[in-house]
Amino acid sequence: MRLLFWSTALICTGVAVTLALWAVLGDAAGAERASAVVGAVVGLAGLVISVFALRRDGGAAVRAGGRGAVAAGGSVTGNAIGADSRVAGVARAPRGVPGPGRAVSAQGEGAVAAGGDVTGNAVGEGSEVTG
Repeated sequence: MRLLFWSTALICTGVAVTLALWAVLGDAAGAERASAVVGAVVGLAGLVISVFALRRDGGAAVRAGGRGAVAAGGSVTGNAIGADSRVAGVARAPRGVPGPGRAVSAQGEGAVAAGGDVTGNAVGEGSEVTG
């Protein structure tokens, strides 16, 4: 993607310099018409690249499949799940979340997946976690 960005920037700079020279040294009316066409083409190319980039980042997904399956795209901290369970104190801040394009998936009965830290959770009947 970085190569695409730099090559596009180089091409746009070259086209801008060419149109400026054409307007200064040659036919200003012709340069104006050419700049309108070039502007439309560059705008359309930018739209296509933007749509491509958005579709590419769509791969980062959080999916849970199956009875009782749980999937979290980021950190799972400070939760109390179950009868009489509790989390006491101050929960720690999560260290991070998954990078772009990383998928988190939990498949099957009771499956659990997380894309970040899983800390400070009280899971089960009567469980307790102190921050």
